[in-house]
Amino acid sequence: MMNKNKKTEINIESLRSKLLKQTEQHKNAPKRIRVGIEGDAKTGKTGLAMDMTKKTFYLDVDKGAVPTWQTNHESTDRIIIFNPAEHDEDGEFLPYETQGNIRSFIALAKQASKTEDILFVWDGVDTWLDYCTLYMAGMETSRMRPMKTSKQQDWFHRNQPYKEVLKEMESLDCDQIYITHTKPPFRDEPAQPIWNRWDSHLWAVLQTTQRNTQKGMEYFVTVKSSKYHPSLLGKRVSFLSVNRTGEVVWTGFKELKEGNV
Repeated sequence: MMNKNKKTEINIESLRSKLLKQTEQHKNAPKRIRVGIEGDAKTGKTGLAMDMTKKTFYLDVDKGAVPTWQTNHESTDRIIIFNPAEHDEDGEFLPYETQGNIRSFIALAKQASKTEDILFVWDGVDTWLDYCTLYMAGMETSRMRPMKTSKQQDWFHRNQPYKEVLKEMESLDCDQIYITHTKPPFRDEPAQPIWNRWDSHLWAVLQTTQRNTQKGMEYFVTVKSSKYHPSLLGKRVSFLSVNRTGEVVWTGFKELKEGNV
C-alpha cells in the first residue's frame, strides 16, 4: 500500500493534468442554481420552492409540503414529494432507515437528471440536523433519555451523517434548493437560521418574512447573498399577499422562478 509520504508528495505534472481537466469541466458545465431559503415557519418558503416549472423531486423532511402542493398546484405530477421518515410498528422513529430513504430518493433523482433537467428541493435542513442528533453518544432511538455530550468526538456522530448525505444531494447535476427554519431569538440576538454551516455551500441565500398590514398579510423575500448576481443583494420584494376578505394574490419571485438568483 502506498504510504502517506508518497500520497502527499508534490507532483506538478499530475497537477497540470488535473487543472486542465477541471478548467474544461468548469467552462462546459451548465449554469445551475444552489439556493438556500431561510425563514420562520409559515412564511412562504415551500411556495417559492414549488414555483419553478421544472420537474421537481421534493424531499419533504420537514413534513409540511403536501398542503401547498395540493392547494396551489392541484397535486401536479410535476412535483414528486417524498417524506423519508421511517418508523417501526410501535411508532418508534428509525434514523438509519430514514437516512437510507433519503439517500435512495437522491439516487432516484440522480437517475432522472441524466435524461431531463430537474430541480431537487431539500425541505427541512434543520429537521435533518435534529435526526442526526440521535446518533450522538449512542442515542439511536427517540425514546432514550437525552444525554448531554461531554466529548468533542460525540459531535462527529451528528455532523458526519448530516454533511455526508447533504453532499450526496450537492453532487447532483441539477438545480437545487435547500430550506431551513430559524431558531427563536435569544436575549438581544435576532432569530438565526439553522444551517449548521451548510450555508457556506450555497450560491445564493433568500430570507422570507411576513407582516400584518392594513389590507391583510403580506409576505416578502429578501436576497441575502448571490454569487452569480451580486446586483440583487438586498433586493426585497413582496411575493404573496392575503387581504382581509381572503383574496390571495401570488406574484412569486421572478428571479428564482427563472433561475437567475
